[in-house]
Amino acid sequence: MFLTLPSVFYESEAFSVRYDQARSLGMAVWKGKLTGADLQEALLICAHVMDKYGLTRWLADDRKLKAFSAEDTQWVSEHVVPSYLSGPLRRMAFLPSEDQSQVEAIEYLIQRAGDLDDLVLKNFQSEEEALDWLMQDF
Repeated sequence: MFLTLPSVFYESEAFSVRYDQARSLGMAVWKGKLTGADLQEALLICAHVMDKYGLTRWLADDRKLKAFSAEDTQWVSEHVVPSYLSGPLRRMAFLPSEDQSQVEAIEYLIQRAGDLDDLVLKNFQSEEEALDWLMQDF
């Protein structure tokens, strides 16, 4: 099943961000390798959508996302992780990358983040399982 949310916030060849404000759900679909300023812009767009629409649930479809560079991983750790932790997000489901190096980069970022407060992160193999989990009551 290919999940389509009703509102498109951003769409490019590299990634897209959609949301469903009624379900407090957002989704990013990554379509390849993003680096440097392009990656930073993409992740800041995700954070902006979470905050602007008060989204508490997020699905990150990372299946086609390629590994971050060490510099990008450091930037994400310093700028993106804190904004996700301080925002409204309560649940984040991942469809892990086919690139094992990217899976390891995400695991490193989660470990480095430490205490996630009320945010729960979980990996899934299918959109259906991820959506079922995301939509459970808090």
